[in-house]
Amino acid sequence: MTIEDLKKKNIHVLGVSGAEGSAVLEFLADNGVKNITAHDFCDQDKFKESFFSFHDKMTKKEKEETYNEIIRLRQGSGGQGKVKFNYKDTYLDQIEKADLIFVPQSWFRYAQNDLLNQHKGKIEFSNITKLYFQFCKGKIIAITGTSGKSTTSALVNDIMKRGYKLGKVYFTGNDRENVQILKNIFEIKENDILVVEVSNRQLMIDLKKSPYIGIITNISPNHMDDHKTFTDYITTKRSLIRYQKKGDFAILNFDNDITKDIGLDIDSTVYYFSRKGRVDRGAYVKFNEIIIQDFERERKICSVLDLKIPGPHNIENALAASLAGYLMKINTKDIREALLNFKGIKSRLELVREVDGVSYIEDSSACNPDGTAVAVSSFKKPMILIAGGSRKKPYPGEFDRMADSIINSKVKIVFLIGERAETIKLALKNSSIRFQKTSPIIKISENLEDAVISANKSAKRGDIVILSPGCESFGLFIDYRDRARQFKKLVKSL
Repeated sequence: MTIEDLKKKNIHVLGVSGAEGSAVLEFLADNGVKNITAHDFCDQDKFKESFFSFHDKMTKKEKEETYNEIIRLRQGSGGQGKVKFNYKDTYLDQIEKADLIFVPQSWFRYAQNDLLNQHKGKIEFSNITKLYFQFCKGKIIAITGTSGKSTTSALVNDIMKRGYKLGKVYFTGNDRENVQILKNIFEIKENDILVVEVSNRQLMIDLKKSPYIGIITNISPNHMDDHKTFTDYITTKRSLIRYQKKGDFAILNFDNDITKDIGLDIDSTVYYFSRKGRVDRGAYVKFNEIIIQDFERERKICSVLDLKIPGPHNIENALAASLAGYLMKINTKDIREALLNFKGIKSRLELVREVDGVSYIEDSSACNPDGTAVAVSSFKKPMILIAGGSRKKPYPGEFDRMADSIINSKVKIVFLIGERAETIKLALKNSSIRFQKTSPIIKISENLEDAVISANKSAKRGDIVILSPGCESFGLFIDYRDRARQFKKLVKSL
C-alpha cells in the first residue's frame, strides 16, 4: 500500500490520545491523507489529560507541542483541520463506512470496542507496526518474545548506536517508554537501521512483511486471554519471521523448546543463542564468557560477570543482542562496550531505593509467571517477594515454574495480593513438597500498600524486597506502569 492508496480510502483511527493512535493520525495528515475520522472513548474535556498520560517518554514541552498538533487537525472548536473527532458520546460513529481502520494493539480488551468485532474480516484492520514495516526503506531489526523483548531491544539499539557506521539508527516499539517515530519514516534510507520492539498484540494483524533480523527471545504461556489457545499464541509470535527469505536472519532461543523448533522450518538463516550449552552457529556462554560461534570462527565478547544487569534472563538478552550486532558487522569492541555499559530499563529489576540497609526492587513488568521465576533467580541475598494480581484466562500449571524458582531461591517471605493469591499459595506448597524443601512464609495481603508496609516490618539489613507480580495488574491497577508508580510512591514514603 502506498500513500496514494491511502488517500483513496475512508480511514478511521482509534485511540488517538494514545501513543500509537496519535502517531498514526499525524502520519496520515502530514502525508496528505484527507478522509480521516479520529476516535477516542474518553470525554472531550478529558482528552488532553488522557493524551499526556499515554506519552511517558516525552518531556512536558514535547507533550504540549504534539498535543497542539493533534488538536490543529480537528474540525472546529479551536482546530483548523479537516479531521472529524469522535469522543465518548459519538465513539465509533460511522465506523461501518470505513475502508480501513487503524487500531491500537490493545483495542480488543475494551468493552467500548465490542462493536468492532462484527466488522473484523469485512473491513481491513491495520496498525502502526504494519506502517513501519510497509514504509521503512532501511534494514529492520525486530524483537518479540514472552519475556525479555524490551531489554533485548534496548541492548540492540545501544549496540547499533555505538558501532553501526554505514547509516543512522532509529528506535521505536510497542512500549510507551519508546517514542513513536512514524512521522520520520521517510527519513530512513537504505543504509539506515530501524530497531523495533513488537508485541504479540501487534502481530495479531498480518504485517505482510518480516524484518531483516528477527529475534524471538522465548515463548511461554502468557496473554492467554488474548488468544484462543497456546498454539494460537505461538503461531502469532512465530509470524514475526513468517515472511523471511534467504538473506534474512532469525535469532532464536535454543534453550526454549518452542523457539528451538521454530528454527527447524524457516527459509532464513538461523542463529541460536544458549545460556546452557554450546551452539555451532550462534552465541553461548563458555567459562562465563559470551562467545559468538559461526562454525569454525569464534569471537569472545565479554564476561557475563561484568554485566550490570542481574539475572540469568539478562544473560540470554545479552546473547541475543550480541548476535544482532555480529550479523550487522559491528566490531567486537563496540558490542562489548555496549553490553558492559547497559544499566537496564525502567520496571525491570529497577532499584528504587535503600532503606536501613534493605534494597527495594521494582519489577512490575513481570506480568507473567516466567518473569517472576527469573527475577527471584537473579539475586543471592535473602528476599521478601511481593507477587500476585490477575490472570484473565488461567493456564493449567502456569505458576509451577514460578513456584519452583521461589522454593529454590533465597526468598524467605512471600506477600500475595490480588485474585490469584490463593492459586500461587497452593503452587508454592505443592512445589515445596515436590522438592522436599521448607516453604517460605506465605501471607495474603489486602492490597499493595499492606504488602509493602508488612515487607518493610519483616525485612532485615541486607535483605531485598522485590515487587515481581507474575500476574497482570487488572482489577488492582490501571496497568503495570500504574502498579510500578504506586510501589515506588509507597517505598519512597517509608
